[in-house]
Amino acid sequence: MRTEQLRALTVIAETSSLRAAAARLGISQSSLSTSIQRLEAELGVTLLGRTRTGTTLTEAGRAALAPIRDVCRAEDDLRRVLSEYGDGRPELVRVAAVTSAVNTVLPVALHDVLDDARLEVQVRIGGSDDVIGQVLDDSADLGLIVCEPGVRPPTSGVRSETLLSARVGVAMPVGHRLARADSVTLGDLHGERMIDFRAGYLMHQVGRRMAAQTTARAVSHVESTPEAVRLVSAGVGMCFVPRFSVAAGDRVEWRELTDSAERIDLVLVSPARIRASIGLGRLTDRIRWHSRRLHGVRPETGGSAKTAVRDTV
Repeated sequence: MRTEQLRALTVIAETSSLRAAAARLGISQSSLSTSIQRLEAELGVTLLGRTRTGTTLTEAGRAALAPIRDVCRAEDDLRRVLSEYGDGRPELVRVAAVTSAVNTVLPVALHDVLDDARLEVQVRIGGSDDVIGQVLDDSADLGLIVCEPGVRPPTSGVRSETLLSARVGVAMPVGHRLARADSVTLGDLHGERMIDFRAGYLMHQVGRRMAAQTTARAVSHVESTPEAVRLVSAGVGMCFVPRFSVAAGDRVEWRELTDSAERIDLVLVSPARIRASIGLGRLTDRIRWHSRRLHGVRPETGGSAKTAVRDTV
């Protein structure tokens, strides 16, 4: 019995799917299934059962889940204790992310791991293509990108997992006449000044499709979401952005567009061959946890990290 098998079982319990669990673990579904079958053979019990809706734990599996989690936590604690007797260097986790992620799930996930002095997190900010490139060339351990629904990196060198999917709405200055409404239509934007994104950015494509349905006019072209939001806050105009791109401290109002079906996904990408690391695993788990929270799903309740942020936009 190996702790990798036990950890895999906890992931299956969380996802209720062998396929989803295998994708999260970075292994093939057949390898995961074989690993669990060997664990069942060793223990002499059946841990998993299949239903129409997916894979579930049997009664024995449910009874074993809490002790299994205790074992996994004990291993993490053991590794942390023994790491004090190593060379003293903190573990470095390298993250590449788009600005939308830096505004939402990444800061709160980093906050959760800041109690571990043996963890150092390096964050580089860039466009989605830049992030994927860093994951592919092994200069980033994980990445956070934005995609349109159903569109994923066209390469076998990375794994992808959707964290958030949100409708694209409109950000407007505080006190704007439309801010009094709970929702807005594209027709309400006729004649408004719009802040556009530079050609080549995903939101440039999405925003152009939406602006084509109004008489709104572009008055500025920017290269990042924070830059667009700052201009909105200053009263320069409005911009089309998904809800997760607006941080709590931004002095703007965001409204849903009821006559638009445009959506943007926030996606976690990582190397196809995952690196075994407690720090990386912990940060990835917290990113997933906060993504579920932002989705409105109640997460399961359960690092000093030094964070260097480099803006490469």
